[in-house]
Amino acid sequence: MRMNNILLKSSTFEKYILIKSFILLWIVRIMLWILPFSYIQKISGDLTVNNDKKNTNHKISINKILYSVDITSKYVPLCTCLTRALAAQILLKRENYNSSIKIGVCKDNGKLESHAWLEVDNKIVLGESETEYIPLIDLGEKTQ
Repeated sequence: MRMNNILLKSSTFEKYILIKSFILLWIVRIMLWILPFSYIQKISGDLTVNNDKKNTNHKISINKILYSVDITSKYVPLCTCLTRALAAQILLKRENYNSSIKIGVCKDNGKLESHAWLEVDNKIVLGESETEYIPLIDLGEKTQ
């Protein structure tokens, strides 16, 4: 389905979430193209720090956020699993959900492959794979 068809069939609130996801995916994708990963980690950590720990209200459900990232990622060139996980983590944190990005590796036919996925409450919510990856990096929530 084309993006304009999706937007036409969506409510105003859903359009807002889709547009927000689309813009954030582009920003993350461009950052991954031009900036060192350590810098992206810091920026993403700063964006995901929850400054309002008392507010646990969620205006947007986890499923709506993940759906919007999934749909809009199809319209961002070279949108990798890491791009999607970083954008989703930022959006989730903005809605006061805790999540963790895991980056792992596996060996496939003698070739090292990497993959990123997003977990909420230790369950994979984005980036599930049939291949078993060994987690090397955990980009969990940062606290202040």
